[in-house]
Amino acid sequence: MKLFSRLLVAPAALGLMAPVAANADSAFSSTTTLSGSAVFTVGSVADGGTADNQEELYMQYAYGLDINTSFTGEDLFTAGIITGNASGPLANMDSAETGGGTLSVSSLYYAFPVGDLSVTAGPLVDQDDVVAATTSAYSDAFRLGSMPYSLAGSETGPGLGVAYSNDNGVVASVSFVSVGGNDSTVGIGADNGDDVSTFTLGYNGDGFGGGLVIASNDGEAGTTGYDTFGGGIYYTPESIPATISIAYDTKDPEGTAKDETDLFIGIDYEVGPGTLSAAYNETDVDGGSDKDVTGFEVSYTYAVNDSVTITPGFFTVEDNTGDDDSGVVVETVFSF
Repeated sequence: MKLFSRLLVAPAALGLMAPVAANADSAFSSTTTLSGSAVFTVGSVADGGTADNQEELYMQYAYGLDINTSFTGEDLFTAGIITGNASGPLANMDSAETGGGTLSVSSLYYAFPVGDLSVTAGPLVDQDDVVAATTSAYSDAFRLGSMPYSLAGSETGPGLGVAYSNDNGVVASVSFVSVGGNDSTVGIGADNGDDVSTFTLGYNGDGFGGGLVIASNDGEAGTTGYDTFGGGIYYTPESIPATISIAYDTKDPEGTAKDETDLFIGIDYEVGPGTLSAAYNETDVDGGSDKDVTGFEVSYTYAVNDSVTITPGFFTVEDNTGDDDSGVVVETVFSF
């Protein structure tokens, strides 16, 4: 709390104030902005497959800060700081963060334009930080989300990415993240460290669009490498205030690990002062011979004001082993 108070009262002491341009005729002065959010998640989860966690009430939090600096007005230096105490039945919420209250640097990179290209590089780049294609326009504000394999976003390390877009709506990107290089004792692209390469191609039109994603993890750190291929489309009809998204993702692991596929359908519909969201996904492991999972969720996001948003919702997850989870959750997001 003391740290938070100091950030609000004395940002100049932390170097967060924009310096005045040395030349009064300069068109731009470098600027730094601090933004962040805190998420309070309260929910009850009934586990239909075990006797544990029956109808208990849980509460967890997530806290994050984003520090963004532009030196020219066209570039962007980004540092992300996060923490949280997510675990147990609510650990799969989209907002969930771990850390046990200890702040950690989650992202650290610099992006700048080169002609029609945007180049991103830094020591902490997420695999999904450089993604030009839009495969789903679903809000992803509750529990379910699309592209769990191709855009998992869990791989972080020294990375380089290039994105392209034009006025016709065609977009593309390619990125390389050295997951092993996150340990400064392991070299970038080393034989004992995983590396993830991602390529996207898509079209962003007026009210509709879609994209394709290909990702590959070489698995050289002793983990199971994989190749993925996924795609999705989204559509916003002119006749109704809704957005419909459909995505399909596949994962082909190395060795004896089983192939996986995921189908996702999500709808956001404006109702009153908020947005009603519903999503369904079906995950199939090895063509159905193993554990298959289906999930469904319904949530309603309502902005109390410009800084506070409340999202109550319900989800259920079922698999063919009889292990079914159903949860009722309310999330409150404080943005600043």
